[in-house]
Amino acid sequence: MIRLLPFCFLCALPVQAETLGPSISGDARMGLVWESQPSWAGQRETGLRMTSRTRVTLQFLGETDGGLRFGTEITLGERDRERLRLRQFTIGE
Repeated sequence: MIRLLPFCFLCALPVQAETLGPSISGDARMGLVWESQPSWAGQRETGLRMTSRTRVTLQFLGETDGGLRFGTEITLGERDRERLRLRQFTIGE
């Protein structure tokens, strides 16, 4: 009986399913950095500068009528301004 209780509890928990279609996620950070000889100052002085970074991830998932899954994940960041970086491409399970 004691072993049955955790099993019933786990069966009753909701499960997060993968949603089909497009989804957007990302993160950002911002802060202050102290550099003893920053490159932007021509290596002459010490300084405090502000730094920031943003990343956005676009994910596209689909499924055919026959059950074949396909999708891609693209990450956009400040370093990727000129080009898109394809993180993964999947077909099937």
